[in-house]
Amino acid sequence: CVHCMSCRAAWLIGACCLIAGFSSLGLPVSSVEPPAASSDSGRGHAPASSHGSAPPPLRFWHLTDVHLNLWHSARADVRDMCRSAAPSAERRPGSFGHFNCDPAPDGLLRLAVARMAEAEPAPSAILLGGDDHGHVPPSRDGASALSASRRAVASALAAAFPSVPVLPALGNHDTWPYFTAGEAAGSAFAELAELYGGHLAPAQRRHLASRGYYCHRLSRRLWVAALETNSLSLRSEEEARSPEITRDRPRSCSR
Repeated sequence: CVHCMSCRAAWLIGACCLIAGFSSLGLPVSSVEPPAASSDSGRGHAPASSHGSAPPPLRFWHLTDVHLNLWHSARADVRDMCRSAAPSAERRPGSFGHFNCDPAPDGLLRLAVARMAEAEPAPSAILLGGDDHGHVPPSRDGASALSASRRAVASALAAAFPSVPVLPALGNHDTWPYFTAGEAAGSAFAELAELYGGHLAPAQRRHLASRGYYCHRLSRRLWVAALETNSLSLRSEEEARSPEITRDRPRSCSR
């Protein structure tokens, strides 16, 4: 599903380049290569680097808004987002699911990750935009359900991309209650660091675990900065200016 950058976790890429994918199926995003230059013969050629040949382009997957329903049922009611039993067969999702309903982990998620691995099995990184947890039966909703959804996504990515850095950002559906920010979201930050922090520098892993934002260096000239943007979705200006939200903003990716 598509979300504007102002209401989703933002991915800032170094050298004034902004990369944002807009599909929960994982659209590939490549770094921009230098434009071809014209030669006297009329044939284009890539400009030479001051250090010799140009570095190879970096490639990314951006996977976001998976919105898993771990209790998805083929007998559920599509008019209730498959959160309750359907009163008749006509209101069931069918063998291919239904656009009203969030997917099960062994369905669309598994298919999407498999197609990602077929198309680009060795990306430079996977940008995970958040909202792993979907619309589930109210009796199932809560912090433990969010954690289970987060771990299901992590398991699927680890199986398909065991050596690829996954760089996560927190979505508004990744905390309980939703839209929680700052210290109150600490358990979600800590779990993201546990699941994905192995590729981060120690200081940046601590930033993710305690604050929800961090930086990661992908190459000599390219840094990724993951921002914790739940604080930007708070209901009032007073909340957004509270000491808890404004304290310890990231000052430098070099730390």
